[in-house]
Amino acid sequence: MSKISSSELKKNKNLIPYSSQNQIKELVQLKQIHLDDHDLFLNREIAWLSFNERVLTEAENKSVPLFERLKFCTIFASNLDEFFMVRLSGLLKLVVKPNNIYLDEEEFDETLDEVAIKVRGLIKRAEKCLYSQIFPALSNHHISIANIEDLTRSDEEKLDAHFESQIFPVLTPLAIDPAHPFPYLSNLSLYLAVTFEGISENGEPLLALVEIPQKIQRLIPITIKTNKHRFFLVEELIKSYMPALFPWTRVTGAHSFRVTRNLDYQLLEGEVKDLMKSIEYELKDREQKTVVRLEYEKNMPDWLRNKLAGVLELDSSDLYEIEGLINYRDLVPLLKVERVDPILKDPAFNPRLNVVLVDENRDIFDIIREKDILLHHPYDSFASVLDFLRSAAKDEKVLAIKQTLYRSGGDSPIIEALSNAAERGKQVTVVVELKARFDEANNIEWAKRLERAGAHVVFGFIDLKTHAKCTLVIRKEKNNYLQKYVHISTGNYNSATAKLYTDIGHLTADAALCDDVANLFNFLTGFNILRDQEKTRFRAPDFEKIKVAPFRLREQIIQLIEHEKKLHSPENPAHIILKMNSLVDTKLCQALYKASQKGVKIDLIIRGVCILRPGIKRVSENIKVISIIDRFLEHSRIFWFKNKGDPLIYCGSADFMQRNMDKRIEIVWPIDHIELKAKVTGILNNFLNDNCKSHYMQSNGSYIKSQTQNGEPLFRCQEKFIEEARRYGVKSIAYDQAIKPLFDKKDFERIPERFIPSLVVEEKKKNVAKKKKKK
Repeated sequence: MSKISSSELKKNKNLIPYSSQNQIKELVQLKQIHLDDHDLFLNREIAWLSFNERVLTEAENKSVPLFERLKFCTIFASNLDEFFMVRLSGLLKLVVKPNNIYLDEEEFDETLDEVAIKVRGLIKRAEKCLYSQIFPALSNHHISIANIEDLTRSDEEKLDAHFESQIFPVLTPLAIDPAHPFPYLSNLSLYLAVTFEGISENGEPLLALVEIPQKIQRLIPITIKTNKHRFFLVEELIKSYMPALFPWTRVTGAHSFRVTRNLDYQLLEGEVKDLMKSIEYELKDREQKTVVRLEYEKNMPDWLRNKLAGVLELDSSDLYEIEGLINYRDLVPLLKVERVDPILKDPAFNPRLNVVLVDENRDIFDIIREKDILLHHPYDSFASVLDFLRSAAKDEKVLAIKQTLYRSGGDSPIIEALSNAAERGKQVTVVVELKARFDEANNIEWAKRLERAGAHVVFGFIDLKTHAKCTLVIRKEKNNYLQKYVHISTGNYNSATAKLYTDIGHLTADAALCDDVANLFNFLTGFNILRDQEKTRFRAPDFEKIKVAPFRLREQIIQLIEHEKKLHSPENPAHIILKMNSLVDTKLCQALYKASQKGVKIDLIIRGVCILRPGIKRVSENIKVISIIDRFLEHSRIFWFKNKGDPLIYCGSADFMQRNMDKRIEIVWPIDHIELKAKVTGILNNFLNDNCKSHYMQSNGSYIKSQTQNGEPLFRCQEKFIEEARRYGVKSIAYDQAIKPLFDKKDFERIPERFIPSLVVEEKKKNVAKKKKKK
């Protein structure tokens, strides 16, 4: 990446990175408005970095509890790693294969340089936040990472013993000389570059590398007490033992660094014969990918930095000097420190059970058949979904279970339920998406386990990702009638993320919805008709209620926008509310621009990337964009259209992105029942009323944190959802404790067919027990 000045950056007419809001408005007014003009759309990569900046803003927010601020620091760092491994790597591919987003090499280069400038600014802010604010504040609570000069004799003895027993045996010093070529550097592994007195045979300074294995704990505990926790960095300990690793010459320095590699891949559909083997090969080959970033500690000598850059074939713009710790993600153990200080963390919240689902005298299928149930996670416990699956696995009347799996997580109770059902002789079909990025290895492992249990495992399509989240249960009931039950969701079947992500789940026995989902599964397990694109519209599966990508989902959403636009009048103004993770599809943006031009009020709740520019006169002055960053990650997708007071409401797995519309199997389903419509509308209104955690987007792509006016009460939507869950839900035992038996096969068999009633905390019984003890 060649470096250019900020003045040169501004010359590019298609990138307006730091223009003021007024400049954007004037720009549009000076010429005829064309909705395909690049000026109306933000650069996607810069918009993504703006999202990560909002995450960093929460870390900088002094009103946020200290541990939560540290958590946002680790999320910021994790996001940035993924940006370089995937987003930036995807950009670099455009050098070889340009597309219509970057029209020429000059624009592409300017984007890369703008990214580098933006990232450097964010890194400096993160370093200041961590070292000037968070670490000093933690130290006031006696939680610290000690420097070597702070160690006592007792500390040193503990660390010496730890090094000898846990670290020294797994370290491998790697000298670099004519007989030992420069070694391969693993992605995101921490290394020490060691320098020595003297020079090598070829006249260059002596150099060696030491890799710190990723499985070694980075933070070594040296003091663990109720009111005091001190840690020491493993690399600092290793640095102090360099003479033991290199006893034949004098060590003059050891400097930390790590590399980030391009992990973006794209299977060539014409060359794939076995999808699982192709993914497994890609995972093995992943470590050989090109290096796209070098991070190095501040005091590294210039010659050493240049040496690393030369070997890795990196330009100066790919090098990132880090003041302090490289990789904040390794600070996660600090978040697990058990302290009684309530001010360090957000107030504890345990998900509640839906009041309709806790009736111990009825099975879950009777309850669902009687009425549709909408679950708002994590406020409504994901245990209810696990109860649905487990009941289906053990119920003798259930004949078949079909489910999609995208990211099922670690030791998943979902897998245990499906395996158990297959072992009981039920027909179990699981559509496993092997290409879920960074979860490929997990998904391959689960696929093999499910196959061993007797399930039919289908891997979807080579050129499409199955991103839909749905489960179909078929049960034989009275008079041998086969009744279908469905669970559809905006989020993955993952018991871990279900307590951290906000999502909408829907349990239903609605005949049309169930038939649609059954048709979708028949499509997923059949031939890939999408390979013949010209005939797709003639062969598309028939769906009555749901909308499915890539079967004209974009066109159907545009039709909904157009319909709302046509209904608009001064007497009955139209209104659209859309909530999602990302909005980057230009055609959908243009449809929203057109609706805004006709006077339709549009509220967009976009957590992540948004390339649409709000507030531009004669284009988007009726559009408002907010982003909410809070303790739970906003993941639900909700599409609301006023429809003259009888709202059309849809939930789905799809964001407004080209990949979701064209390259993935997605489900968008309607919310029809009056009670459920009211619930979803209330959820959206709470988001729009948030004045604590919302950020308002400006026309130039920047965001302003919401601020209350004089006397205006504070309103935090996630706190409101917690309050409502406590008021209307049923108190349960701790979520992790509740689902723990579902992970193990023996426990899975022992607990009752419906375990939800047993999770209910009954205060009356507790009080009776206490009285007996007193007597």
